[in-house]
Amino acid sequence: MRYALITIHDTQNYGSLLQTYSTYKAVESLGKDITLLDYHNAEISAREIPITERPIKSPKDLVKRLVWGRDQKRKYDGVHSFLNQHTNMSKPYYIDNISEANQDYDAFITGSDIVWGTNITGCDMTYFLDFADDTKRRLAFSSSAGTRWTEDEQKKIKPLIEKYDSVSVREQLAADWIKELTGKNVPVTCDPTMLWEPDFWAKFVLDDYAPKEPYVLIYAVNPDHKNITDGIKYAQEHGMTAYFINFYSPVRGTKTIRPVTVQQWITLFANANTVFSASYHGLLFSLYFKKSVFFYNRGEKSRMISLSQELHIENREGTDENITNDMPIDYDFVYSKLDEKREYSWDVLKSEL
Repeated sequence: MRYALITIHDTQNYGSLLQTYSTYKAVESLGKDITLLDYHNAEISAREIPITERPIKSPKDLVKRLVWGRDQKRKYDGVHSFLNQHTNMSKPYYIDNISEANQDYDAFITGSDIVWGTNITGCDMTYFLDFADDTKRRLAFSSSAGTRWTEDEQKKIKPLIEKYDSVSVREQLAADWIKELTGKNVPVTCDPTMLWEPDFWAKFVLDDYAPKEPYVLIYAVNPDHKNITDGIKYAQEHGMTAYFINFYSPVRGTKTIRPVTVQQWITLFANANTVFSASYHGLLFSLYFKKSVFFYNRGEKSRMISLSQELHIENREGTDENITNDMPIDYDFVYSKLDEKREYSWDVLKSEL
């Protein structure tokens, strides 16, 4: 059978890239004929397009392009270069021609990330496979919703989910919502990056990229910027430098660092002393490399809540009390749970395929 994977890949986000790559490689490793659908969602494309490719409408836009544009474009190109190197990608598809994919594929996989986050995709039902012919197999592996669907959205989503031959989701809350909507229990599987042992990711670590000094790594931005201010303060109190992955204006108290390849991004997490992450995948890769990490819920909170409860790391949420206490993570327990979830998720994926 010819399988096609649809996910959120047309982005500058390293987490989206890594879950795409992980899902693709997992299906491929099971001997399946897999293609990554190069689907371009209008909402995501408008949000993720590099500054260098946006129209200049004001002097401020010109300044942004001149100051930030080059590195941001290098990052965007790096993401897409990685996918082009490591996956078989289809021709470009858009909402007005996605139905043509039925001519080339026998089964469609909705794969992980917040593909069912209607607030992310502009309520694009393509990610629920509304375009697929009734003769096609429909699978969902580790799909995520992020936030609860509205009543109007549920009316559209319910019949589409019921058409799936197999569904697994990434968070317990998403499983609860589907249970309420369809009456069906669905498995809760891991983020696809977790399918692979930490040694798999260690192969991407570069020898000469990370700072040589002990450092705090700050990644993504919480709405109140608390992960940044907390990271700066923690670095100062512990005699370390705060490095901020930041493609915009420098932030006082931090050193700006701009990884433009996935290898550089992974290397920064592998070598950090402590991480202050407002990103779900920033938290995951901190855990893979056994880092001291504090996480912040900037949005799509079901992801962080589910993961922290499963791994018993609720005391690593970035509250003032937790940072003061700075209780070490029990990595023996965390790794045992990751192993369990990894093995279970592989079994689910094999069963779906």
